[in-house]
Amino acid sequence: MVRNTAPNPYTKLEHDDWWHPIDLSGRPDGQVFTAKDINRFRQDGFVVVKGLWPEPRLQQATAEAKAVFPAEDVMAAYRDGRRPRLLSEMPWVKFGERSPDIALNHMTIDERVLGAVAQLIHVDPIDLRLSQSHVIAKYGHQVGEEIEGDQDIHVDYGNNSLMVPPKTVTPEAVACLCYYSDVDQSGGSTHFARANDGELTSYAPENFNPPNFVFGTNNGSAATDTGPRSAKRVALRYQNERPVYYKPGTCIVYRLDAWHRGTPAALGEVRHTHHHVWRRADAPWVNWQSLAPRMSAMPTRYMAHLSVLQRTVLGFAAPGDRYWTEETIDAVGQRYPGMDMNPYRDAL
Repeated sequence: MVRNTAPNPYTKLEHDDWWHPIDLSGRPDGQVFTAKDINRFRQDGFVVVKGLWPEPRLQQATAEAKAVFPAEDVMAAYRDGRRPRLLSEMPWVKFGERSPDIALNHMTIDERVLGAVAQLIHVDPIDLRLSQSHVIAKYGHQVGEEIEGDQDIHVDYGNNSLMVPPKTVTPEAVACLCYYSDVDQSGGSTHFARANDGELTSYAPENFNPPNFVFGTNNGSAATDTGPRSAKRVALRYQNERPVYYKPGTCIVYRLDAWHRGTPAALGEVRHTHHHVWRRADAPWVNWQSLAPRMSAMPTRYMAHLSVLQRTVLGFAAPGDRYWTEETIDAVGQRYPGMDMNPYRDAL
């Protein structure tokens, strides 16, 4: 386990202590991922790759990301005691008349990439919808004796959807974190841990993984000694996690229920990343750039006490939607204790 709270945390790591990318360059469009890659994405929760984007576009996007958040401006803001918003959402219009044609505005809709994403969730590319696209600049700065920004290990579905990802069918969304920096200079690698066997492809109520988990809460698997959020299981994930060895263009393609965590950039350095999510067209409740991130921070009793109509307007699947199965009805009921799931069960 590497906790990035001190400078140079990776100096003692060996080659096998990292996740290294699979090279996708040269693979034909529409067949970018092999069956082995797709199975790894589904079973482990993620695949680390390079060569997903055409090199000229990647190089241009790298330069543009650093122009959106110039390192000297980011560092100056912190020196002056300001806390800048280092997250920029698509579309990028900062470049005036050039904005429609910049590479950052085309990274997320590159047709080779869309074909590859469609492979992972078994849909035609025309049935994909963009749910998230933004650039982040992370600056390595000290608070007290530690570098700020070391996250706990977590999953992302809680602030991307008001629902729960189904386990027994194809994932509804694909997330992708693309680096525009070099780990040897910028540090701040994202750490991923493989899911346990069957964790992402089978469902049992006692293994439910609640979102926005905080130790001490009595929620789903947090209340058991053997569930995915038990203290013992979480400790094992920290032992088994590895950082991603990245260069500009390295990406992690992952499920929203994959185990991972962010870490601080190297002290005094700025790390640039591009974050994307594509979803199935028939899963509109997966939408980071809507109400989900803000509402995920609300007490669960708010959603639980609404009527079916009220929560449907906010982004829930309506009764009778293809989303609802015995599995998802049970899991959503665990996410929102006190919610009456009978309207959804009666419509099956």
